[in-house]
Amino acid sequence: MAWKFKEDSVLNKYSEYTPCKDIFQAVCDEIGQYYVDKGGKYARSRPKITFKNADLKIEITFWSSGYNIPGEYVNLEMIPSIYSLELVKKAKEEGEKIKGHILSFMDVFTERWDDKPKGSKLIINAFGERLERVDEYNSKTEIKYNKSVNVYGITEEKFESLIHFIDSRITHWIESIHQPKNIQFFLDKLIPNDKTELLNGDFGTLLKLKFPDVNFR
Repeated sequence: MAWKFKEDSVLNKYSEYTPCKDIFQAVCDEIGQYYVDKGGKYARSRPKITFKNADLKIEITFWSSGYNIPGEYVNLEMIPSIYSLELVKKAKEEGEKIKGHILSFMDVFTERWDDKPKGSKLIINAFGERLERVDEYNSKTEIKYNKSVNVYGITEEKFESLIHFIDSRITHWIESIHQPKNIQFFLDKLIPNDKTELLNGDFGTLLKLKFPDVNFR
């Protein structure tokens, strides 16, 4: 991937006086264009990417912040939701109506962090920047993939990192939902309580429907 911003994009040239909302919108437009080229749909007015096929719907909504600082900080927040259309169809056949929501941002952005003191956190953002800390009020040891990132000053190289982050954490499910090994790999990285909750919910129901002979653990 060698991405180039659109020729007339504000991202090619702006200053500390450029409104934060213009930079945020320009980043969303670039993300939107990338995924439209990959078969997705982009809603510009309330920035959102949607992928949909017979089995799955993925929505990624983008938000910014009221605490943006011109010339310094423009927040891009990514909120993914993943729905199983297989579950929706099955429920409809049984006379029920459900949304089929199987994965949220908490599921795809959180992993356990083994062999660390209680409360240890590793925060990784979309540009690969890492921060370690200890949370004295939360004893979980975990890796958090930060759903927010500062896109002020974003370069084409950083944009590629942003796309890789979205693909590796979210859109890969278009293929992975059909691959038991990838699903088990995902489950193995979860905090035990989070894994149990997923397997006892609609995600687990979907796995039993798709893979009746596979014992996910």
